[in-house]
Amino acid sequence: MNKHVLIRLLATWLTTFVCLPVSAAEPDLKVFDQLLEKYVAPGERQGLTVNLVDYPGLSSDPRFALLVEQIRAFDVNELTSDDEKLAFYINAYNILTIQLILDNWPIKSIRDIGGLFKGPWDYVMLENADGKLTLDDIEHKIIRPLGDPRIHFAVNCASLSCPDLPMASFKSATVRQQLEEGALRFFQHEGKGAYLKGNTLHVTKLLDWYGEDFDAGGGIEVFLRQYVPGVAFKKVDADIDYSWLLNTQ
Repeated sequence: MNKHVLIRLLATWLTTFVCLPVSAAEPDLKVFDQLLEKYVAPGERQGLTVNLVDYPGLSSDPRFALLVEQIRAFDVNELTSDDEKLAFYINAYNILTIQLILDNWPIKSIRDIGGLFKGPWDYVMLENADGKLTLDDIEHKIIRPLGDPRIHFAVNCASLSCPDLPMASFKSATVRQQLEEGALRFFQHEGKGAYLKGNTLHVTKLLDWYGEDFDAGGGIEVFLRQYVPGVAFKKVDADIDYSWLLNTQ
């Protein structure tokens, strides 16, 4: 039997039987949690403490291929609430980013993928009722319009300066709390979140790239005063160096 056919059959079994005990509105991601526990661990690179990924280990573990097929086979018409959609697509983005890295292994940076006219975020990674989706589509056409700017500290682009790949999958029942905890952790990291120098709070370039997403809540400074509590600043400068080096162990 063809390897890919076998994987699809196993994925169908996984979706049909493993998911029965949980809500039909989202896939069961216990396997993803197990893989994160086994292949992701805190480490240090370029002076940054980050969650580093064992990509070769994931590549050789058949459970990851099954997980990708499960995400690709899931019927997104089952997602009836914003929280369900948010949790599913954040997980999908993070899982499929890993798959993109494995598809192009070995590389030093996600930005090594592609060429002059097509970058890493331009490859179709998922096809479902929402269309043929690239990673850019998932982030900019589905996740961002849901209106929670904290997603920028949850989606992982496989790079050192990105938010860490979370150590647990997102669940619809807890996704907002998980986003809150992720944002708080990110801004406690002086190397890539925020640090104070004089009266200026130096922050991640993510706030420059996606500043408009914070307007509905009063703007970037209002947001930062919630997530960098007790820090007195008069000016914000989104100028922390952004490392695109791969978050590999």
